[in-house]
Amino acid sequence: MLSMKFLTEFKRKTEKRWCEKSVAPQIYGFQLQAGTRWNPGLSDQEIRAYEIEVGFSFPSDFKRFLGVMNGTDLPTLNIYGSSGVPSRESVGIYAYPRDRERVQCCIAEANENRDILAATLAEQGFVLSVSAKLMPIYAHRYVVCDSDQKSSVVLSIWNSEDAIVYGYSLQEYLEPVINFIPLFALG
Repeated sequence: MLSMKFLTEFKRKTEKRWCEKSVAPQIYGFQLQAGTRWNPGLSDQEIRAYEIEVGFSFPSDFKRFLGVMNGTDLPTLNIYGSSGVPSRESVGIYAYPRDRERVQCCIAEANENRDILAATLAEQGFVLSVSAKLMPIYAHRYVVCDSDQKSSVVLSIWNSEDAIVYGYSLQEYLEPVINFIPLFALG
């Protein structure tokens, strides 16, 4: 279970790192801009409105996360290294209500080939239940929302055939970031 102590430390350390670090132009992929900060968390009423909008309930850990942090204030940059292609801005860490349309698109995309996605994950030993909903949190990372409110598995879904379990809980997913291991480009 995500504790307030963990979330407060996570927020402090990531913002400090973003203040001290600039974009590395030689590295390909999504990077957060220098000076990026977390948006303020959502109230319980706002979280409930978010759940109503997407049509399903969030796991307890994700609700706790949203109560402390709600996306970031600056977009991520997609850097193309030395290819000569200019960088492009992208949403990155989703915020409510700002990114509601993008979140709805991600939910629809993740469900397009649900049978193939379930089979891909089953090959890795993870059972994606038929009732599970997929909530995008960052780029192509999703929290599995199921009847077990204590479970907060995080999946990386590039397409239905390229999907893996990124963390068996939201905390397991976030811990490498707090320890400055750039697991999901928050560094």
